[in-house]
Amino acid sequence: MLSRLDGIVELVTSSLVLFSSIGIFVLTLNARYTHAIGRVRDIYEELKTSATAEKLEKELNAMVYRCQVLKWSFALLLCSAISSGIFMLGSISSRFIGQISAEVLVVFVVFSVLFIFSSMVCLFVDVLASLRATMIHIERAK
Repeated sequence: MLSRLDGIVELVTSSLVLFSSIGIFVLTLNARYTHAIGRVRDIYEELKTSATAEKLEKELNAMVYRCQVLKWSFALLLCSAISSGIFMLGSISSRFIGQISAEVLVVFVVFSVLFIFSSMVCLFVDVLASLRATMIHIERAK
């Protein structure tokens, strides 16, 4: 019984590290999303009263695009957390019941990693869109 408990503690510990990293990534995405939304609101208010409407509209479009990309990044990260949770619960129940095959658990790990990677790609696209919006703001973009 003690060896089963040791195995479960190992599984839970590794899964908690994965969940902690997902949590840190969520905090990063949340900060970027909050900033982007705040900037969209500011640009929209400026657009109502400003004479440089064309530049502000370009910047607003870039910021709205950033928000959409960050939304997808959040969604993919949520899918990763769900997949990781299923893996963790499946691993623990596999230790007790033995009914879940290792291949099924590997599929959930692969999906979790794939979702995290996709979310990071979306974050990179957001960084590029942020640079584009900055270049529009400082009037260096065409």
